[in-house]
Amino acid sequence: MVDKAGNKVRVLLADDHAILREGLASLIEKQVDVAVVGEAGDGEECLEKAAALVPDVVVLDIKLPGMSGIEVCQQLKSSFPLMKVIMLSMYEEYEYINRALKVGADGYLLKKVASSELVSAIRRVNQGEKTFSPQVLDMIVSSFKEEARESKAESPVSNLTSREHDVLVLMSEGLSNKEIASRLFVSPKTVEKAASGIFRKLGVSSRTAAVKRYLSAQ
Repeated sequence: MVDKAGNKVRVLLADDHAILREGLASLIEKQVDVAVVGEAGDGEECLEKAAALVPDVVVLDIKLPGMSGIEVCQQLKSSFPLMKVIMLSMYEEYEYINRALKVGADGYLLKKVASSELVSAIRRVNQGEKTFSPQVLDMIVSSFKEEARESKAESPVSNLTSREHDVLVLMSEGLSNKEIASRLFVSPKTVEKAASGIFRKLGVSSRTAAVKRYLSAQ
């Protein structure tokens, strides 16, 4: 998108395949709102040209001679926090995606992406959005869900018995032991025994602390 001053989105392309760079540059140059200001064939050259040209967006191959795209992205983000970086890669493994995200990449596109999608991605990241190929986004979402499941499974709350869990839920609703006993059709002594187990397993000594641990695990 052309900004209010009429300036185009300035792009630096970094890939060790000259033919690919030329193809991308030719595509981008056809856009009225995006311009290629430089090209680089390896990591060192990319860092040098980024410092000299200060582009808005760097389209960066994850596999470069001498220095990986991950390392380049990390250094770019350290030196130019506002500079946007799109990783363009043939690697679909989550290991690479996760490493790119950890060093601050604003997008991760697979090289088989349609050329029009790359141009759209450049526009989006320039506006502050994140952008990913559909397959990449699916892996990111799946990973977050798996981490959430593992985190929940590791919570002390998961070690409670069914009875203890029921008692803790009713505690979180503010019910007294007598009210909990009535709700669960058990004796107050049974509730007290369950509460004792809850406190021990959660490592707390009060109803309030137990409820806080329960709510934080949700």
